Amino acid sequence: MLDISPLKQFARLRTIIRDIRASYWFIPACLVTVSAIGAWFAHFAGADATEVVPLPPALMNITTEGARSLLSVIAGSVASITGVMFSLTLVAVTHAAGQYGPRLIGNFMRDRGNQWSLGILISVLVFAVTTLALLSTGEDHVARLSVAIALVLCFLAIGTMIYFVHHVPETVNVSNITAQLGKRFDAMIRAQIDGRDSDAGAIAPPDREPDRVLTMPDAGFVQAVNYDRIADIAEDRDLVLRFARTPGDFVNPAQPLLEIWGDGFDDEIEEDIRDAVAIGQEQTEMQTLTFVADQLVEMTAIALSPGINDPFTAINCLNWLSAGLASALTHEGGLVAHPPGRIHGRALTFDDLYAHTFPAALPHVIADDMARGRAVALLSDLMALETELDRRAILRDLRRLRAA
Repeated sequence: MLDISPLKQFARLRTIIRDIRASYWFIPACLVTVSAIGAWFAHFAGADATEVVPLPPALMNITTEGARSLLSVIAGSVASITGVMFSLTLVAVTHAAGQYGPRLIGNFMRDRGNQWSLGILISVLVFAVTTLALLSTGEDHVARLSVAIALVLCFLAIGTMIYFVHHVPETVNVSNITAQLGKRFDAMIRAQIDGRDSDAGAIAPPDREPDRVLTMPDAGFVQAVNYDRIADIAEDRDLVLRFARTPGDFVNPAQPLLEIWGDGFDDEIEEDIRDAVAIGQEQTEMQTLTFVADQLVEMTAIALSPGINDPFTAINCLNWLSAGLASALTHEGGLVAHPPGRIHGRALTFDDLYAHTFPAALPHVIADDMARGRAVALLSDLMALETELDRRAILRDLRRLRAA
């Protein structure tokens, strides 16, 4: 077998990491664990620590009963604040899903500010409650360090609350949402262009039926493919492969995922290849560049719907789509198909990417004078760029908009 590290072998691991990052529980769970351990340590190390760490006189004279009262107030207050924060988060997510599109929910769940804010408040609550439980058998001098830490954490919780009240409106600000999507769209385009392997020599599949057709046991979207791992397998076993489904496509057990030519294929290699492909219940932007474009188009369509009627948001989305397309046309020669080597499939080209942007938004844009005028200006700017890529699709849409 090939000497490939487990991290590089399994595309599923990348999907799990992405799901953890998108979850709202991972950072809070880590902070809660640290908080509980810290409360235990502060309780049992308090007697020795107070001899080294000077504490204010008010804390040096506090009794266990007084510590319990203070910690009860802190725990109750933080619990109330945390409940309000949960409510604000649910309101923000509901608003975003209804106003900008349900597929944007993941962006709010991945927001580090929201995750850390919730984690800090819950960890302060856990520290106070854990310390209260430990104080039932403690001496007076043991409570001092724990109370001192709890007071510091209380001020940290107040600062977190202030930050969160400021942060929530920022996360649902439509300009910030479109800017984040647009910058990610442009960065993914540049990364895909920079990551192409121009030295790979093309090895065409034989002109016959494949020797083996690989399917997946479960239905779902292809979320990620570890092409490096599969390329190593193909090179080691002298195989030529062609993907019938690529990241972003839906596949079921009756549909072929991969067509394989070569004699070096066996059940063990089949399992290795399946481990290099991650299947999930939804599309993700992990290896699906067009997914971000679809989100911007979705925002454009919702903004121009009769119930919303917000052409300025639609124009902003078109601006960011145009910025990404400009990179796809001009960055390092533009977005073109590169030599496939031993792995073949549907390579993303500029025409494929463009089809997910302005042509998809055109039915909604063409009915609004402001959005249509901005689309004409943006497409004219793309036509003026110096590039060797074919832009007949842009010219076609430009003529259609001008004739509307």
